[in-house]
Amino acid sequence: MKRVLISLLILLGTSPLSADYDSMREAFKAYSPPPGFTTLSAADIPGKEQDHGSVDIVNPDFSHLSALKATSEETLSDTSTRFAGTGVDKKIVLRMAGIASDTDAVKKQIHQAVVLDEIRILAALRHPAVLAARKKVLAELQLFDQVMGLDDTLRQYSAFTKAIDNKAGPLNSKDSIKMTYPSPGLTALKGRIVQNQVALEMEKMKIVEKQVVTDIERTYWDLVYIGISTRVTQETLAALNRLKDVATILYKSGKTSFQDVIKITIKMEELKEDLVTLVSRKKNIEIRLLELLSLPADARVGRVVVVRLPTQIPLPEKLYPVARKYRQELKVIAYQIQKLEAMVEMAESMAEAPFTLGLSIFDTEMATTTGTDAPKEAFAATPMAAMKNNSPIRPWYGTDEPWLNQTRQNLSALRQTLVSQENATDRMVRNAWFDADKTQREYLLYKDKILPLSKSALDVSTKEYEAGAIPFSEAIDSYTYWLKVKLTIAGKQTGLGAFWAELENIVGKKP
Repeated sequence: MKRVLISLLILLGTSPLSADYDSMREAFKAYSPPPGFTTLSAADIPGKEQDHGSVDIVNPDFSHLSALKATSEETLSDTSTRFAGTGVDKKIVLRMAGIASDTDAVKKQIHQAVVLDEIRILAALRHPAVLAARKKVLAELQLFDQVMGLDDTLRQYSAFTKAIDNKAGPLNSKDSIKMTYPSPGLTALKGRIVQNQVALEMEKMKIVEKQVVTDIERTYWDLVYIGISTRVTQETLAALNRLKDVATILYKSGKTSFQDVIKITIKMEELKEDLVTLVSRKKNIEIRLLELLSLPADARVGRVVVVRLPTQIPLPEKLYPVARKYRQELKVIAYQIQKLEAMVEMAESMAEAPFTLGLSIFDTEMATTTGTDAPKEAFAATPMAAMKNNSPIRPWYGTDEPWLNQTRQNLSALRQTLVSQENATDRMVRNAWFDADKTQREYLLYKDKILPLSKSALDVSTKEYEAGAIPFSEAIDSYTYWLKVKLTIAGKQTGLGAFWAELENIVGKKP
């Protein structure tokens, strides 16, 4: 039996399956990955002399921050995308964007004609309040550079202080993944905070922009009303002038008194004064239009091109979800919530213990050996209550915890504010829809039914007065009522346009 065991041991010692463990270990220690599989720079490629103890592991990649900044700048400068939700034709947008910076070209465009889609784009591109809001967005874009610059400065400072024993934290002032401020490995969170802040300012710019557009639409419809009222008043004056001729003939023939002629003359003088008021009021509205277009007060305004009103208004049940999705005021609160969420997440990573024990984390020390005889374990085997030099695991706990609790409460308040504003948006949509729907129904009533009846009554009363069948008071009442109906139609038409603009303002896009 002993002979068999000895023979087996001899065979195993000479077997080709045996291996030189020492040479394998040496080969493992000498192994290094090819250049394509390493994250070191060209100067750190294996084969060159290097100091592994000075390698900066906390070296976050800022390429995604640069990409976020570039995307935001492109969104801000892309005019066609910026006005995609306004319903204006892309060709008009590009044409107006081409002349928006040229005051003389804009003055010439307005002098030719006042077109609603054109002045909407011009006002959004030229109004000082919109330009100021755009500058704020550009200012917030610099936060991306600040985030990247801050970490670069901190890494440079860490490089200068590597040899200083500051008695706090690692003796060599290494870039500890637990100690570096404001928290390494969370560059994406910092980028998200800045991105939400930039998006928030962009939504604020859109709020200013849509308010300017709403104001210019109201101004446009005021100009339309002035134009229609002037034309109706002139038509009424011409009709009263014909009635005056009839009254004069009847007076000369002794069929009526001179009071009829006097009353008609008085009414005509009142309408002439109304025309003077309308002309003066039109000048006020034109000045308001020039203000919104950032043009001098001496610029001349041409004829107003009347656009068609919408034939149907979407039901409020269809507008509720659209408003909740596109209303800029709600987006501002949503971006504030996302920003605070990222800030809370970052603060929690700095002030509170993580969900894991962190056994896979090592502090800027290269893992070059492994196995049972390795001089140091590659990763921690047990969690530590403190770091080197008795530094706390979360050194910002005492400082940031009160702020963290405060921010959590603010975050909860913002979420409730968002719910409140969403409910208020539904109410605002309903009220705006009611005004627009009521105005549309009244406009169609006066235009399709009351106006033909009042015109028929005017024609009949004129013939009856000429025949002496009715007194002058009934005849003049027919003219007055016909004028009232025409002016009411003009008011309902322009009012519908203004209410439609208000509804678009609340929803956040063209319904």
